[in-house]
Parts: sequence; structure tokens; C-alpha cells
Amino acid sequence: KFKISLPTPIMAGVRTPTRQFSSCVLIEAGDSLDSINATSSAIVKYVSQRAGIGVNAGRIRALGSPIRGGEAFHTGCIPFYKHFQTAVKSCSQGGVRGGAATLFYPLWHLEIESLLVLKNNRGVEENRVRHLDYGVQFNKLMYTRLIKDQHITLFSPSDTPGLYDAFFADQDEFERLYVQYEQDDSIRKEQIKAIELFSLFMQERASTGRIYLQNVDHCNTHSPFNPKLAPVRQSNLCLEIALPTKPLQHVNDENGEIALCTLSAFNLGAIESLDEFAELSDLAVRALDNLLDYQDYPVPAAYNATMGRRTLGIGVINFAYYLAKNGVKYSDGSANGLVHKTFEAMQYNLMKASCNLAKEKGACPKFDETTYFQGLMPTDTYKKDLDKVCDEPLHCDWDALRADIKQYGLRNSTLSALMPSETSSQISNATNGIEPPRGHISVKSSKDGVLKQVVPEYERLKDKYELLWDLPSNDGYLELTGIMQKFVDQTISANTSYDPNKYEGGKVPMKLLLKDLLTSYKLGVKTLYYHNTRDGADDSTQQELAGQKFVPQEVVVEEDDDCAGGACKI
Repeated sequence: KFKISLPTPIMAGVRTPTRQFSSCVLIEAGDSLDSINATSSAIVKYVSQRAGIGVNAGRIRALGSPIRGGEAFHTGCIPFYKHFQTAVKSCSQGGVRGGAATLFYPLWHLEIESLLVLKNNRGVEENRVRHLDYGVQFNKLMYTRLIKDQHITLFSPSDTPGLYDAFFADQDEFERLYVQYEQDDSIRKEQIKAIELFSLFMQERASTGRIYLQNVDHCNTHSPFNPKLAPVRQSNLCLEIALPTKPLQHVNDENGEIALCTLSAFNLGAIESLDEFAELSDLAVRALDNLLDYQDYPVPAAYNATMGRRTLGIGVINFAYYLAKNGVKYSDGSANGLVHKTFEAMQYNLMKASCNLAKEKGACPKFDETTYFQGLMPTDTYKKDLDKVCDEPLHCDWDALRADIKQYGLRNSTLSALMPSETSSQISNATNGIEPPRGHISVKSSKDGVLKQVVPEYERLKDKYELLWDLPSNDGYLELTGIMQKFVDQTISANTSYDPNKYEGGKVPMKLLLKDLLTSYKLGVKTLYYHNTRDGADDSTQQELAGQKFVPQEVVVEEDDDCAGGACKI
């Protein structure tokens, strides 16, 4: 009935001997050669088994740092990023697609100015690592320095004990240590105006489209995990998974933690009533939870983490069709109440299904490291600024669910994540993820050929669809993302999009780019994925499709980009 969609690793792999169905793999590198090599080994194993990779390399010390007690000096981050890039690109994913990864580091890293330009087309191979994507990590202190027109101080994590861990686990402690180290003249540091650093980040994000953003404080303060016990220190390739990791100290280290997430999605376009979420959630949670026990684990740290946390990520497809058939829009606030009710019902029923499964099979062993164990629900920890955008009341009995979870626990530490679903949504002829379509037809090219996909119910609803480049700004879309994030326990593959032709001189003002970052943060958005820039590519296909009934607004050319997948060009 196409009410539930499965991701590429399951669709392409469940009938093959390769029993690995997790779309997302999160691997954290430590600051030692053994840990870095163990990370590289794990990358190769999981890239070869269809997974998309998130690599956290934020602990690696900066160029010139002393090693072996000052006997030598460190070569810095870039050689090791190249090492990870080689690992990612060394295997194909069973012929389904090539390997891909996003690598994460903090905005305050001493090498930040060199790291931000790694995808830039200018420069030489020695100072570029262009075949990875990057996730830059921010928190409230960084935004505060921007708003107050102050400086951001850059450090090597190796010179500032406790600072890197506090960046994720304890925001007050991070600020205390950060200011303390700023005032310590014995510690190597550099300062840069916050506006200059943010502007450099936005320039690179705009020019490559693939420098992403993670608000690490939101990922830990509005999280299913207790940050004191299991902090979230990274996301994944598509910026929608937020799970605890621990660096491997060696290849077979069972005390390290590689996080896996197994995905699915509800087809909102095929759901007629929110009451359907009860049955569909039960089916999706049971199916994915069974896959966790059925699949193989090539690295012990991944097996132990998955058995301990049993993390799932269930999202949605066909969101644009859902809005169109309900007669509401992205841009004007008319969808806010509907989206609040929809995602509340989805998360509530997913958690209820996992609680019911816990009654049968037992809670996940590390349930005591979740905020649910403390009696907290998503409705307790979201960013309250959101209430000014949407005042829709809660419709589910969260207190009754809270009581059941305190008694029985949850089978799964996480249950929701909103993925791009660029490939898998085509199977259901659905609009992908939460994105507005770029045209009523998308022409999508991959190694398998060209697919022309028409939006659902084109004839009846063509005037109800709000197309991407018709949105007056990102504001309405970001508000909807914030409303979803109130309930979604991991994070959301949310994009920002700009049409330069709308602005003087054909250039998007930096002031607007920074405003959208601040708006996202204020609304509690955890991550930002692609930065889309309209380039007029639609003109090139008018002649090819002349005489056909549908004329596309724009062409999307991609290389099979799903949550677990390869490079995409938009």
C-alpha cells in the first residue's frame, strides 16, 4: 500500500548475503595514531556494506602541536582528513553506489580557517580534501559572540583539557573553561572576529553547497540521551542522525562505540488519518527492531553499541504532497498547526510502539542512559521560542505515556529522524523527505538512466503545490522544521535555498545568510544540510521536453543520493 517506505540498504540488501541494513554509521576518531587507524579500518568495512558515514575528527590536534613530549610536532588535521577520504573512496557499495562521508569538527578549532576551505575549487591538492563533505559544529556561545560583535578564540583540543568534551556534555562548563583558557597566556590560541569567521563559513557553504551545520547544544539539551552519560558528538552523512559515539582505541576495541541507525519512513501522502500512526508505528518499529538482530556487525564496537541502544530512525516522505492535499503552504504559517499535530502523533505512537515492545522483549540495555529514563519527554525539552511560532496545544496523553515508559522502558533509544529519502521516495512516486519540489516534474539522472518523476495528483493539485523557488524566503520552511524538531528525537535533513536573481546584483546578502542561521538556532533546529542556489538549470531541458504535456520548472541531476549514499548535484 506504499504507506511505509524502506531505505536503499534494506531495499537493495535484504535479499542478499550482505546482512547490513543500517543506513547511517557514526565513527569518532581519537587523537592518537592507533585510534585514527582504527577509524579508517571501520570506515572501509562499513562503506563496503552500503552505509553512509559520519566521521567525527574534532579531537585531532592542530598543526604544530607537540607530540611525544615535544620530540616532534604534529602535521595537523589535513593529512588525516586525506587518510579518511581515501578510506571512504576505496570501496564501492556493492555496485549500488560509491562511498560518501561527512566529517565533523568544531568552529573553535585552531585550524578552522584552513578546514573551512577544504572543498574549495581554488588551491592545490596539498591543502584541499574535496571528496568529503563537512559538518561544522556550533553552540550558543559561538552565536552570542556573533550577535555581540566579539571575537571567537581558536584552540587546539589537545591544549585545553576538558574543553572538547564539555562542548557537548555541559554548556555551562564549556563556557567556563573557554573563558578560562582565553585568559591563560600559556596556551596557544588565535582570535578572529566572529563576524569574519561566520562569514567565511557561509561563503564556503554557499559556494560548495555541502558545508553543513550542527548545533551541538540543541543535539544534547533536546535529546533522548543524557549528555552527562552519553553525549552526542556528531551526526552522519545526511545530518539527521544524532547518536552517542566513543573513539576506538584500536581496531578490535569493544569499549569504543560506533553508532548505527536503521531507517524507514511513513508516506504521509498515503495516510488518510493520524489514527493510522498507531498500527503503522507498531509495524515499522517491530520490523526494524528485528533487523537489528538479523544483521551482521563487522566491527565489535558497532555490535555492542547497537545491542545496547537499539537505535531506529523513522521519518517521512511525501511531505510536500501532504501539504498540497491539505491546502496549506510552507511559507505563510498555514501549515504550522497541521504539522504540529502530525509530528506529535507520529512521535507519540512510535514511542508507544517501542514501549509495548519493551513489555514483550525488555527495554534496551542502555535505557538508563536516556532522558526517558529520567521521565523527560520531547515536549519537556524543546526550544520554547517555538511557542511564538506555533501555539497548537498537545493532543496526545504524554503523561500516561511517561508513566508507562518509566515502568517498562523503551526497546529503542531513538525512534525518529527525518532523512532526505532522495532515492527511496521514487519507489513510492513520492516527493522526497520534507522538501518542496523544484518543479512539478523532476528529471533525475543516475548511472541507471534518466527518471522523470511527476508530483502526485498533478492534475488536481498543481496549483496547490508550493514550489521551492516560489518560496519568498526560508522563514516558513525553517519554522516548520523547528515544529518537527520539537517531536523528532534525532534530527532533520533540512536545507536552505536561495535564488540570487531576487537580490540586487545577483548576490544573496551575507546579512540574510546569517539571519537564517540565527533563525534556525532560535527555533531549536539541530542541523542544516544542503545550501541550494538556483542556477537556471531548468532552461537546458525545455527543448528536450518540448511537446510533452508537462514542462519542468527545474532539472535535478543527481548521483543516487539517499541517506546512505553518494554525491548529489542539484
